[in-house]
Amino acid sequence: MKKTVVSLFLIISAALAMLAFTIPSGKDANPPQDKVPALFPEDVQKVFEATCFDCHTSASTGEKAKMKLNFSKWDEMSDAKKVGKMEAISEVVKSGDMPPAKYLEKFPEKALTQEQKEIMTKWVTEQTDKLMGQ
Repeated sequence: MKKTVVSLFLIISAALAMLAFTIPSGKDANPPQDKVPALFPEDVQKVFEATCFDCHTSASTGEKAKMKLNFSKWDEMSDAKKVGKMEAISEVVKSGDMPPAKYLEKFPEKALTQEQKEIMTKWVTEQTDKLMGQ
């Protein structure tokens, strides 16, 4: 009887320990941001840090998001590729597709404000004109 109680206690303890490592605590549910150096004007960098870097840096666990855009590799991109990425950023920001609704359900504070959208679209226009030599 004593062995059964001890065995049952050990099994329950092991199960609880396993659960502690598999259930997210909530406060760490937001993926860690990669320390991306300041690559952009300060106002643009702040918007990216606040709303984009959680998914679009090398530290993110979202493989699909990183494949579409990885700010950690921005300096490695050609000017032509940067222009394409900036135009895509502008489109998803204007359409309201980024950050995605599913992400905003968990992190509503990550929603872009109108001011942030304007900062990003203005930067895209200025940068694409500059990179394309206009």
